[in-house]
Order: sequence, then C-alpha cells, then structure tokens
Amino acid sequence: MKLIQFSFKCSRQVPFYAQLCNDYLANEPYEITIGFVKNRYIIEAVGEQAQLEALADKIAHDFLLSIWLLETKVEEISHREGSVVPQVNTSHQLPFCQHCEPLLGDNQSPQFGELSLPCACCHGEKRLPATVSFNQVKAWADDVISNGSVIFTLTNEQGKHQLFQLSTSPVSTSSQKRPQVLVCNPNTVPMHFITPSAHVLALSSLEKPRVTVQPKAQHQQLHAPLYDLCFSYNRVLTVLTEVLRQQGIDYVYLDTNHWQPLITWIENGWSQIDSDPEVSLPVSIKALEPLHDQACINGLNAYWHKRRIHFDHQPKHANDVPANALPICALHGGNIESGNGRNTTVIYFGRYAAGEIVSQDKFTRTDSFLVLPSLPHTGHDIIRAMTDGEQATILAKFKDAQPESYQALSQIDISQCYNQLTGLFAVAATILGLSTSSTNSIQYLNDALIAKALQNSGQKGHRVDYSLDMIDGKRTIEWAKTLGSLMSFRLVVDESELDKLAFGIMDSLADYIANWIERIDETTGVKAVVLAGSDFANEVLTERLSLRVGKNFNITVNRQLELDGSNLSAGALYLKMRRR
Repeated sequence: MKLIQFSFKCSRQVPFYAQLCNDYLANEPYEITIGFVKNRYIIEAVGEQAQLEALADKIAHDFLLSIWLLETKVEEISHREGSVVPQVNTSHQLPFCQHCEPLLGDNQSPQFGELSLPCACCHGEKRLPATVSFNQVKAWADDVISNGSVIFTLTNEQGKHQLFQLSTSPVSTSSQKRPQVLVCNPNTVPMHFITPSAHVLALSSLEKPRVTVQPKAQHQQLHAPLYDLCFSYNRVLTVLTEVLRQQGIDYVYLDTNHWQPLITWIENGWSQIDSDPEVSLPVSIKALEPLHDQACINGLNAYWHKRRIHFDHQPKHANDVPANALPICALHGGNIESGNGRNTTVIYFGRYAAGEIVSQDKFTRTDSFLVLPSLPHTGHDIIRAMTDGEQATILAKFKDAQPESYQALSQIDISQCYNQLTGLFAVAATILGLSTSSTNSIQYLNDALIAKALQNSGQKGHRVDYSLDMIDGKRTIEWAKTLGSLMSFRLVVDESELDKLAFGIMDSLADYIANWIERIDETTGVKAVVLAGSDFANEVLTERLSLRVGKNFNITVNRQLELDGSNLSAGALYLKMRRR
C-alpha cells in the first residue's frame, strides 16, 4: 500500500478544482484527503499500485487544463498534508466540462443539442439560459448562414441579459474595440491566425478566455492588425458553433455586452487584464490587514472580512481614490501576495490614470520617479508645438518626405489618452505610416504598431530617444524629442524595415525603463518591480521589459488579481490617504 499525493499548483484559486477535490473526498474509497496548501490543490490516497493507477487516470481526465495551472505533480509521500474537511471556494461558472461537452456539443453524439443535459460533475445545466431550445439555436445558425448575421439575447442565472451578435463579416461596434472572433472550428485556427502554443492551450482551457493574436499574413478576409479570439463559452454557443462548423464556417465575428476575460502572457504565465463584475466577481484572496475596510474603484468594491479581501459590484459607488493615486494602488495590489511592499517599484501603464513609475522605500514612503508626458490633445496641436520648438526642422523634412503620414498626424485625436502610453504609441504608429484612415481608433493604431513589431524576426531594432525632462517639478519624457527621433528614422528607414522601427519603439522604451529602475535602486533600493495596467496586454513591450528589467530585478505580477481592475480596488485598501 502506498500513500500518493496528486498536486496542482496554481497562480490563483480555481473553484472548479476545489469542487473536484470535494467530489473525490465524498465518492472515492481510497482513504482520500484533500486540501489547498501553498497554492496547491492536493488529493492524497492510499491503495495498491493498480488502484492508484486507475485513480491517476481518472484525475487526469477530470482536472481540465486551467490557465492558472502552473505545475502538476504525482509523488509518494510519508505524511499527509490534506484533511477530510471540504473546500469552501467551489462556486464556479462553468457551463460544461469534459463529461457533458462532448455529449451536447458534438454532432455525432445522440445527445447533440440537449442544452439542458444534466451533468453530475459541473452542473452546467443550472447555468443554462431559460427558454432556449435546440430548434431555436438551429434557427439562429440558419440566420448566420442565410443572412450573414444574427442577433439574440440570453439571460444568465443572475437575471442579466446578454446580447450577442454573430456575423460572417466584421461587426460595426464601438470604434475603440478590437475585432472579436468566435471560433467555430478549432482545427482550422492555424489556417487563419498566428497562435503560439501557449495561446492555443489557453483558448482550450476551462476558463475559455480571450487571447490576442495576429491574422495570417496576406489573409483575404482578416484585415485588422490584431484580433481577440475565443472559443465557445456557454452551452448555446457550443451548439451554435458546431452547427456552423458543419456548414463550413470556421469562425464568426462577435459582439456582446458582456465579454469573456482578456488575458495576456507575462513572465512565463497568464495574467488577466480586467473583468466584467456584472458577470463574474474576482475570487476572494488572503491578505494582511489593510488600512481601510473597503475601497471602490470603477464599480468594483474591495472589502476586508475574516483575513481575506472580498469583492462585490457597486456600479453607482463613486471612486474612493483620485486618479493620480491609482498607480500607488497598483503598487500595493501587486505586493499583496508577497506581503512585502518595501523597496519595490511599480510601472503602471493603464487606462485609468496617467502612466507612471512609482517607488516605495524601506519605510514604505512612495515617490513618483516618472510620469508619462501630457501630449497636446490633437495632432494639429502636436504639430504646432513641434513647429515652435527644437524639432521644427525635422518636422518640416518629415512633412515634405511623408505628406500622407503628416496629414494623418494632423488629424489624430488623443484627448482620451493624452497622458497614457496608448496615446504616445498611437502618435508613433501614425508617424510610421500605419494609419489607414482618418477614422482609425486609438486601439487600431496601437494594434497596428504591435503587429508591425511582431513582424520583426530578430531581436534588434532602431534606438528611439526617450530622453527625460523636468516639467512642473515632475520628471517626464521629452515627447517632442521622441517624436522627432521617430521622424528622423522615418526619413531614412526603408519601408521594408518599419518592423524594426516599430520593435525599436518598444525595445528602446524597455531599455530606458531598465536604466531608470537602476537609478531608483541607487537611491532607495529596489527588490522587485511590479507590472500593472492594461497596456501590458502589449506582449511585445512586456517581453522586452521582462528581458531588460528582469535581467537585474525580480519582476512581480500578482496573478491572483487583474492588471487593471481588482488590483486597484484591493490596493486602495492599503493606500495611506485620509478618506472624506
């Protein structure tokens, strides 16, 4: 008889794993003990070799891949770590699992289309939208096939109405959104998109997140620079996409009012950008006692209860923290897991505040090292400011040599992100000639720049100038000099090497940041660097930062929280600021 431990180490809690542990505790005869110890879900069992092998096969089948799974291990142990106490955080949102999905979602199954098929494992039938039949789903599929699109509404278990639009052609959505694609035939994804292996696994994971990918070069239908891709994530979509797949449709464009979580690859693991609290709230996390009992940011309220931080949705609650303090909140949120924020620095590049690098010394005093520049709000004002400054000569040459790019620059509007990295990168993309229309969104321009950088097959790019300047007592980037540097390169760089220039924009910034972090280290000491903010969905910039900064400093990403959401609310609990 052997005592064997099966362990699943995760970067955050996976409620479905907790439920599976409880199921094994209740139903298996092998003296089972379970637990969640040091971020590991464990199942321990005693038995003969053949019994344990059968149990191992069953566990391997039941424990679906999670994007938060870091490591699996099977080993013989001498002492148990688990107990017979059931796990508590088992509330998951899975509509199907490995047991029921092949039955209801495969057209070869006799039970294909049985949306209310009971499942003893995930109980996904309880999350089925009311009053939806297989015939209704087939009618929606017929609309897509015959008319090219369909619009329908589903009601979830919380009574929330979710609107869906599926189309075989691009959907006219908010101009700021990246095109969203729902895959109907997973086998043909490599024919249409460039999908690294980690992204393929994430698409197939039990969370069914969205990942950002490039279309294949010279694709006849996919013309946007980047797409957010996802597989079907509820029973209705699973059956609907299978019907469409049978008709030769590989993917459809998707628009909805409630999105699946968007994730990005950082430091050899997945991190979630943000979430929709109306659909799913973040799981509670263990934490040290904060300074405040609650803090609400952008409708997501974090509160302290029984040594844990919990979350609820309060859409009408005003922000408890001003925007200029959010980078410090991101610093605290990033350090919750480690429990130590001393001698740490945060790089916050996100959508809710000006981009900023903030450090915290050994006495937990915070200091802003750098704030991203506040650019003029329009291209016309950018040109006027450069005309009146030291970059006038370069600007004039750029105007003569690249009149189309100059015209596009004059029409850009970055008023919603003038002090954020997305604004600076949108202007950079325009200078590189990546603008295709005066109506290009900031999102499109950023995506075009990222896609162009991804085309660079090497690891070298042109060196772009990010010199520092002091404005109103704050250290910032001398933006006119940076744009002048780009214009100079544009005058001499061949069109075939624009990918190196796009790559250089991000690699140079990462290198400058690494040097700035070293300066902070010389004065206050830096033990770790926290990455936070939605702009780290840019996997080129993130990879270069990991390489440049990670060479000398530990990079911290609190994967238990989002990069630009729950991390801010949770971090605000530790903010040294008097409330009204």
